[in-house]
Amino acid sequence: MNKLKWILPLFVLTIMLSGCPYASETPIDKAAVKVNPAFLGKWEPKTTSDEYYLVTKTDEFTYQIEKKGKDVKDKTIYTAYASDVDGTTFLNLKDMQNNDKKFYFYKVELNGSGSKVVLSPVTENITETFATSEELKAFFKKYKSLSFFYSKDVDTYIKD
Repeated sequence: MNKLKWILPLFVLTIMLSGCPYASETPIDKAAVKVNPAFLGKWEPKTTSDEYYLVTKTDEFTYQIEKKGKDVKDKTIYTAYASDVDGTTFLNLKDMQNNDKKFYFYKVELNGSGSKVVLSPVTENITETFATSEELKAFFKKYKSLSFFYSKDVDTYIKD
C-alpha cells in the first residue's frame, strides 16, 4: 500500500507530461499531394480495440478522419492532408471539432500491401516557431532523418 502512494502520483505526472506532437499554426505546405486510396477505410490501433478511425476523402487532396470510440457520442473529427518532404510523407492534421487552428505533424509509413500504417509523431520538444511554410518545410527537410526528431511512441494501425 505504501508503494501505491508513490506510484500513483508518478503515473499521473507521467500522463500529464506526455504530450501531443509538435503543433504549429503554419502547415508544412498547402494541400498538393493527391489522396492515396490506400489510406481510405477503417483503421484500428494495433494496441487496442476500444476505438477506430474512419478515413474518407474530402476532396482531391484532403482526408477527413473520424475517431470513434465504443460510446457513440465519443467521436472526434480531423481534417488532414499529406506533404512530401524529399520523399518522406508527413501528415498535416487539424482537430476540427475544437476549432483548433494548429496543425499536428506525423511521419506516415504505409506498408507495401496497404494493410498497416505507422504514424511517428514529430516531437513536441521543438521550440522554434515558423512564419512561413517554406521555413517549416526546410526545418523538416534538415532534421527528418534524425531519430530524435520524432517521439519515441509510434502509432501502428491495421486496416479492417
